[in-house]
Amino acid sequence: MTVELTLMKVFRAVVDGVSVKSECLILAPVTLQVNVARNLSSAWYKGHPDVEISGRLCNFSILLSQGDYRTLMLMLSENLQEGAEDPSRPDQVKDAVIEASEAVLLGSGQYLHPSSAERGFKSDSLKPEQQTVAKASTHPAVYTTLKANFVIERIELELFTGESDLSGSCGLREGSKSLAKLQFHVVTIMADMRSDQSMTAVVSLSTCHLNDSRPSRQAGITRLISQSKNMNDKSNMANLKYEQDSRLNKNLTMEVNGLYVLVCLEHLMKLSDFFVKGLPETKPQAASEDTYKQDASPLTEGVPQMPPSTGSVGEMKIEFSLNHPEVVLVEDAMKPNPNTLVLDLQLDFMMTSSPTLQTMNGAIKGLSVVSCIHQPDGKDPGRTQILSPLNIRLKSKAPVGKTQFIEVSLSDFIFTVSASSLRIITSTLSSLSVQEEVSTEDELSKIPKDLWTVKPTKDFQFWFLKHSETVGIRAEGSGISKETPRSEKFKPPASTDGAFQDQQLVLKSSRIIVKLMGGVDKRTIPFIIAELNLSNVDVRDWSSKLSASCQMALEVAYFNEKLAAWEPLIEPAELGDQKDRPWQLNVKVMQNPQIVSDGEMSDSETSAVALPLRSIAVVSSDILEVTVTKTALDVFQSLGKSFSEAYHLTESLSSVREDLEAPYLLKNESGIYITVRLGDEFKFPPKSDGTLTLNPGQSIQLFDRSKVPEKSIVGLENIYNDSLTDLKAKIIFMMFEDLGERRTLRIMKAEKRSYSLTPRTGAPWQVIAQLDTVYGCKIITLRSAVQVHNTLPFPVEIYYKLSNDAMARCGQVEPSDTISLPCDAVYAESNEVYLKPVENNGSGSYSETEDGCYWKDLSKEYIQRLECQSSNGEKPTLYIVSKVTVENVYHEDTAEFSARTYLINLLPTVIFRNLLPLPVVCKIEETSFVVTIEPGEKAPLLSANPDASAVAVTLFYQSSDWTGRHWIESKPSTLTVLTFDSIINGDRATLDLSLHAETSSGCLQLSLHSPYWMINKTGHDLKYKAGDDYVVEHRADGDEPVFFLYKKSSSAAAKKASLKLEEYNWSEKFSLDTVGSVGSIACQCNGQSSTVGVKIELSSTGLTKIITFTPYFVVANESKLGINFKEYLPGTVWNKVPPGESVAFWPVQTGAEKQMVACIVDTALETVPFLITESHTTFLQLYHDFGGINVECQVMEGLVTITFQHYHPGFTSVLLVNHTHNHAIDYHQVYREETSLSLCAGQSAFYTWQDPCIDRELIWSCGKEKGHKDELIKDGKGEFFVDDGDNKLYWISFLDGMQRILLFTDDSSVRDFLQKTGSMETIDQEIVLSLQGFGVSLVNNLIPKEVAYFAIRNSGVIWEQKKRKRFRAVKTKYNGVLENGYQDYLTEVAASSKSPGRKQLDIKLEADYGSDPMALFKPKEVKIRRSFEYGIWLQYRTSQHQTQLHLKIHRLQLDNQLTGAVFPTVLAPVPPPKSVAADSVPKPFTELCVMIQKSEHSDVKQFKYCKLLIQAMAVKVDQGFLNAIISLFSSGAADEAQQLVAFRQECDLVNRSLTLSTSSTSASNIKHFYDILHFSPLKVHLSFSLYGGDEVDGEQKPQIQWNIMNLFLQSVGIVLTDIQDVVFKLAFFERNYTFYSQSQLNQEIIRHYSQQAIKQMYVLVLGLDVLGNPFGLIRGLGEGIEDLFYEPYQGLIQGPEEFAEGLAIGVKSLFGHAVGGAAGAMSRITGTLGKGIATLTLDEEYQKKRREALNKRPADLKEGLARGGKGLVMGVVHGVTGVVTQPMEGAKKEGVGGFFKGVGKGLVGVFTRPVSGVVDFASSSFEGIRRVADLSDEVQRLRPIRFINPDGIIRPFRLREAEGHQILLEVEKGRFASDLYLGHVAASGNVRHIFLATDKRVIFTTRGDILGHWDSEWEYPWSLLREAPSLSPKGIQVILKEKQKKLFGSGSIGKAVAILEKDRREAEALISRMRIAFQASVSHIIVAKS
Repeated sequence: MTVELTLMKVFRAVVDGVSVKSECLILAPVTLQVNVARNLSSAWYKGHPDVEISGRLCNFSILLSQGDYRTLMLMLSENLQEGAEDPSRPDQVKDAVIEASEAVLLGSGQYLHPSSAERGFKSDSLKPEQQTVAKASTHPAVYTTLKANFVIERIELELFTGESDLSGSCGLREGSKSLAKLQFHVVTIMADMRSDQSMTAVVSLSTCHLNDSRPSRQAGITRLISQSKNMNDKSNMANLKYEQDSRLNKNLTMEVNGLYVLVCLEHLMKLSDFFVKGLPETKPQAASEDTYKQDASPLTEGVPQMPPSTGSVGEMKIEFSLNHPEVVLVEDAMKPNPNTLVLDLQLDFMMTSSPTLQTMNGAIKGLSVVSCIHQPDGKDPGRTQILSPLNIRLKSKAPVGKTQFIEVSLSDFIFTVSASSLRIITSTLSSLSVQEEVSTEDELSKIPKDLWTVKPTKDFQFWFLKHSETVGIRAEGSGISKETPRSEKFKPPASTDGAFQDQQLVLKSSRIIVKLMGGVDKRTIPFIIAELNLSNVDVRDWSSKLSASCQMALEVAYFNEKLAAWEPLIEPAELGDQKDRPWQLNVKVMQNPQIVSDGEMSDSETSAVALPLRSIAVVSSDILEVTVTKTALDVFQSLGKSFSEAYHLTESLSSVREDLEAPYLLKNESGIYITVRLGDEFKFPPKSDGTLTLNPGQSIQLFDRSKVPEKSIVGLENIYNDSLTDLKAKIIFMMFEDLGERRTLRIMKAEKRSYSLTPRTGAPWQVIAQLDTVYGCKIITLRSAVQVHNTLPFPVEIYYKLSNDAMARCGQVEPSDTISLPCDAVYAESNEVYLKPVENNGSGSYSETEDGCYWKDLSKEYIQRLECQSSNGEKPTLYIVSKVTVENVYHEDTAEFSARTYLINLLPTVIFRNLLPLPVVCKIEETSFVVTIEPGEKAPLLSANPDASAVAVTLFYQSSDWTGRHWIESKPSTLTVLTFDSIINGDRATLDLSLHAETSSGCLQLSLHSPYWMINKTGHDLKYKAGDDYVVEHRADGDEPVFFLYKKSSSAAAKKASLKLEEYNWSEKFSLDTVGSVGSIACQCNGQSSTVGVKIELSSTGLTKIITFTPYFVVANESKLGINFKEYLPGTVWNKVPPGESVAFWPVQTGAEKQMVACIVDTALETVPFLITESHTTFLQLYHDFGGINVECQVMEGLVTITFQHYHPGFTSVLLVNHTHNHAIDYHQVYREETSLSLCAGQSAFYTWQDPCIDRELIWSCGKEKGHKDELIKDGKGEFFVDDGDNKLYWISFLDGMQRILLFTDDSSVRDFLQKTGSMETIDQEIVLSLQGFGVSLVNNLIPKEVAYFAIRNSGVIWEQKKRKRFRAVKTKYNGVLENGYQDYLTEVAASSKSPGRKQLDIKLEADYGSDPMALFKPKEVKIRRSFEYGIWLQYRTSQHQTQLHLKIHRLQLDNQLTGAVFPTVLAPVPPPKSVAADSVPKPFTELCVMIQKSEHSDVKQFKYCKLLIQAMAVKVDQGFLNAIISLFSSGAADEAQQLVAFRQECDLVNRSLTLSTSSTSASNIKHFYDILHFSPLKVHLSFSLYGGDEVDGEQKPQIQWNIMNLFLQSVGIVLTDIQDVVFKLAFFERNYTFYSQSQLNQEIIRHYSQQAIKQMYVLVLGLDVLGNPFGLIRGLGEGIEDLFYEPYQGLIQGPEEFAEGLAIGVKSLFGHAVGGAAGAMSRITGTLGKGIATLTLDEEYQKKRREALNKRPADLKEGLARGGKGLVMGVVHGVTGVVTQPMEGAKKEGVGGFFKGVGKGLVGVFTRPVSGVVDFASSSFEGIRRVADLSDEVQRLRPIRFINPDGIIRPFRLREAEGHQILLEVEKGRFASDLYLGHVAASGNVRHIFLATDKRVIFTTRGDILGHWDSEWEYPWSLLREAPSLSPKGIQVILKEKQKKLFGSGSIGKAVAILEKDRREAEALISRMRIAFQASVSHIIVAKS
């Protein structure tokens, strides 16, 4: 039988009655043919199926617009809902559930509804298993009962946006609205059912296509889904097969082949919008979803559960394969060939399920992501690996009733992140950012028209009252209890039969490696590698009580490209014996049962505390050590810039040249022919044997012969060893045929090496091999020893003289370029080069310079001034500065810096910089040279000849031309006054400006500036007066600043000015130099006072101070309405402020409290008066459509802003809600009983203050409760009885967003609900982070030296005693006693296992260390434990409505790691005196506690508690440390473009409007409410020294490198001197119950602390190190008195019995501070005198050693006297011997001149050194006395200075190396400091006797008992040893060549150093290093002799 449907169509039509008005085609004409064949003899003939069906559908095409889709879904929804039961009726739902539960169980796992049995169905007919068993006994033949085969050739679906056009008779869809086309090709469906219930079904899909059919996208990529081109065309895209055998075992197999998906998120979002927005709107249900979802369990309560199946249902097997899909993420689909990310993988999954066992096996093979360019033609695009192939395996076994076990195995996860891949992802995600549609509805229409009208409460739809209604409905409708305990809600489900008893997941992971790639274009290399190792991953019981744990090991390194080495960022943890492991972190996750915690409660707590539902603990017992080098900072900056450009989708300005595509580039810039032969490591060019000839100027690319092994950049295992010690150099053989020389070049790291060549005639030549690295490409440049760098604005030709004095051109250097001179020119006879300027047009108007640039045999910088004459006399003469810099480089293959290379810098003589906000014109007098310089820019004065030229400067200022003249000097003063003249109204006028001169790099830079810019924003004319006669006028209408300068005669103290406002009198004098300060100035006139705000800022150049004058009162309008305002005085006029603007306000009221009123423009009602002299925010009530005006008044030191806003939700003072049944609420403002209002039951109303100028308290009454006061600023709650009965009412005050709500209710469920949203709810999740410590080492690896070490450390041992279920720390005085006793106990246990644990520690303490737990018996019996506080402890807790944060940083310290530092510790907490600390517990340095309450109904957060405590700290900085820090973080010369941008922004201040100048952030951002916000006071002890470690040689003191600070100090006239122990006390910051936006809060905090710090700058005057620090003495006595009254108060709080002890502590502290303060002052006074006398010695080395000695403070009086005595004796000795030694050292350094200098130094030293020794003796003695009186411990460095090898490579820190190197530096006061440290070992285990080995000698040193100096007992150079030292059973043997002679006795042939067994391994390692050093020394001696 054949059934055929032809031309079947489906239309969407508009029907008018019975006629079709319009129609639109949905289903295109389709033809369907179905053939049905039936076996009529099936009872006896089984050779043909009983029924066979086949069919074919040729083309099935659907056209669907979004409107069509909506119509179809609406039809389906309406038809399906007809006759449906009402889901809102719970009784129907419950009946349905019970009806389903009454089904009858049939056979195995089948159910029969009772109604089925009633209709006559027999159960036997539904038991196929029984029938099968019956038939199986007769073994009937299996035959086919049904066979089906159906083919769909093509299915098409085209989607259109918008609605179909049904306006005409035949609706059309516009092609421009086409969205997507989906096509399925050849869908085949086959099925085969057999008589034994077995069956087979197969569905296959040949291919599928999804195209983006939008016309605007046709130029780009439109194919989104298809079959990959890599697959066989004959294979199907998808195959699905279902098989079932006669035993009902099922097998489902699905296979997907070659799926290609191009992910275009923007198009996917459009498709999502099509279907989601096309759905018809559903009608809201009668009840909320949560009404039944939360209590679904009661509906099934009592319902009988279906018993589990007991019969055989067969086995189910599912197999799925996804074969190499290609998922492509494109950067820009509009481009035909965009950058893409391509994902590839092979997925295989199999699951088998039976009634007793379930297993799963899965594997993902080769999961990878690559980056490439999209090539639609299938060409290989050249791929870059992003995710290296990753293999994942899954194994699961789950027996029913037993443990479910899952094992997941992962291979190495290697992920590469580059800027290009980030750009692709960012570009893709950026397409999702849909611009929010700006609503045209005006904000004013949102203001309620009846804001102040009392309304029914139900009209507000309060969310907190819906809970009450829902609970009532549920309680009445279903009998469910209103309240369900939270513990029951989270109660884990009970286990049932058939469920898994236990669950366990084990993750076997190797490594997770993340690489950050640097570079651009095709050249990228890994710069940072982070490796994370996961181990011991164990997850259990995730469906019930979750517990999980794992261990993570992290290591991070960066690539130092210059040294071709990996250096650590996160250092491994040191284990000793030169072994280490990565930094480890342990993570543990626990699902806590809802039980009561037994700990963590305060003394007053007696109630239970619930544990968090989930706890996550992150703990590390290792110190996280981070090393940051200067190179690492450069890497961070480079990566940050490239990643930022990629993230923000900006184009990168940098690009890699084509010649950098190869890993090596060899360039010949030597000017001679060089033949090179490549080593075997290189790949030879085609048709070459490796020998190449390089012509001058030629370059070639070189490639590696074999691929670089991946192990060096895959992970970090042994990466430091691989990259640091096993570097293998690549070899290039150089042959100089013309010179007859050959050399070997080794390519390893970035460096410069000089190769000496001997020509046939003349002096030797040098060829420099310079190796640079650029993004992994090594550039080898062969050049001469001389280069020329051009900083001039024009090209310069280079010439040299031939033997006949003729000039020969050797090159041309372009501006900002560098060239290498050819060897012929460099080694000409003259050894000079000559310059010739080239004009931009290429014409040669100038001749060569008469003098040449000399470079030969220079050892230091050399500067020349050269003159270039015009060849025709028409051009002005040019002057060029030639500055030659000398750099030492390696000599050939040695490690000696004995060769030199020279760089000739071409500079202008003078650079003129314009730092005025207007252009200037400069002209060199008597020349034709003229240049115009714009503001902020600079230009060279090419014709300026210092000491022989003058420059005329012209500018246009205040509508007049001004001209000044300056004579250019070669050595000018730093600051000079430049006077300008002008003729104004026929009179001569003068203008004084300042000229700053700076000589750097051999060039004189002149900066024209004004010391003060006066900016007038007051709107009135101003006058400024300096002194008595110098007055400057400043008009209000001026559009440029007034330039102001004090007269030359003004001293620093007299540099003050006065201000005059129009006709007012002159103000009091004020300083213009207090940069950063903000204040106000009052001008008086006839009893009236006007105040002007002043703000003083420092410009970015440091030369100009910008003083801005503004009105003290500024009115801003941030509303959409015009506002009128005026003073609250009779007869005053209205002022108007337009929307979005600000205006000045000058009140005439004279009282302290000034008031104002306001109204909206064009309205008659005005507000009540409000204050403008206090900070407040008030909504002012107005009874019209706008509701009122919100005024926010901010009173600051220099400005008062009054900001108006229109109504926004939350602006009113309170919203009163009466949620009672029959009780009214009466309320009014305090003192305003006449305005009392009443709120009836069921009503709500807004309220604001009736009189904002009086107390803001609301008085409310209800029933018996009378006169209750509420300030309406904080949350509160309470309850009261309204009458004598049981009628109880509750009141709750809380925030809903920004709106304060005062709710009255008689429903306790509402109260409980609001309380649960706050502090009463259980914590859902708790995360605790505990880190042992954290350290950052700052290293300048270019020097190389460690600069600083910043660390956070733990508290050390803390003993705790248990009090009320919680352990608390004992007092400090007991802590030490308990610890000492415990250490004694451990020692005794180690010696004898029977040591008694109970010990009498002192009279008051008796403890038992042997019990478990340990116990304390005296003074009372308590349990004790030994503990510590982590260095960093962070607790983060969250719940539905709360977030809690608690942070503790225990001890923080910053150390100065430079040698010879004045202050070894820069930053450290100030330890409390021992007397105070004895009775206190250890406290963290910083503690932060924050609790935030949030609501899902608002974005406003409520900070219930935010408190930050910071302990007192000492900051001690010396100039050497500042210089080192600035040098570390500076990136070289300042970017001129950034300087120009900053200057132009400062120029914009002049034209900035008053609105921008005084703008606030009152309503710009979301505000949050702060209940309690408190930041503790800051107490800082500041010390500063002009000296520092690692000073350069020379007589001149090093200057601070911070130029801005230098310039500021120079302009003010302050001479910075040493500062000692100056105390800054900054008051605490506290704000309570107020709204702040984040920007507002930041401004408040910064303003609070910065203004205090500026005000306390006067302390620096008392702290100057002139004659000691008397302020320190006064402060010491003050602290003592303070302690006397403070500590007894503490004792009284602690208990009456401690009062006497506290009094004693106070008296002791007074003694300590008084004696210590006096001795400290005497020490500083003598120290100052000693420093001055030491300076007179003129010996820098002596002064340096003296400072180093004095920096080592004596521990006590004994050591102070010993050191002082030694200094006295040595001063006399050095003074006498200096007469001989100083002339000899001077002659050695500087020749004859140095000899005579030495004679002078020696003669002066005879007197000054002994005197200095006497003064130092007194200073050291007084310091010892102070240390005795001081009751606090001295802060020491946390660790010694890092040891850095001479190769400059930074290795992981080794404590032993650092200690040994520090000892080497101190032996004999640095006598062997130039040696290279090899190792050390303690003799006989005594750390005071050390055996040291260096690259030149062995040393045996001992440490002195009193002075602590390291002295050399004996030392032998390698040349005196017969053989290398050896290790014998007795120790280290040192054998000499000859017997050592002694004064008495025969002497010895060697030395023996005893070594303990525990140090033997270190000794063996040291022996091996000494053998290498000894052999190197022997080889060097042999070479020297030969």
